[in-house]
Amino acid sequence: MIPIMSDEHLLALFETGHEVLKAEKVLKQANIAMRLLPVPAGLATGCALAIRFAKEQRLSFEAELTAAGVPPKAIFRKDQDAWSAA
Repeated sequence: MIPIMSDEHLLALFETGHEVLKAEKVLKQANIAMRLLPVPAGLATGCALAIRFAKEQRLSFEAELTAAGVPPKAIFRKDQDAWSAA
């Protein structure tokens, strides 16, 4: 079974559901691979959804979302069983 999160991925959190859905649309139009996931327990935000994306796409990911006016609230990586800011 392929894990939902791996060392190759980062997780972006947003304030609202509207923001995460707009971010999804922007990323799809920019051909940036991503996946919507539920926000993991312990990472409290205003939205129940997060976006997983590849680490190597971070610069493009943030540039596209910032240009569209929906920068992520925070970006995290998973180190074994703990989350930390990336």
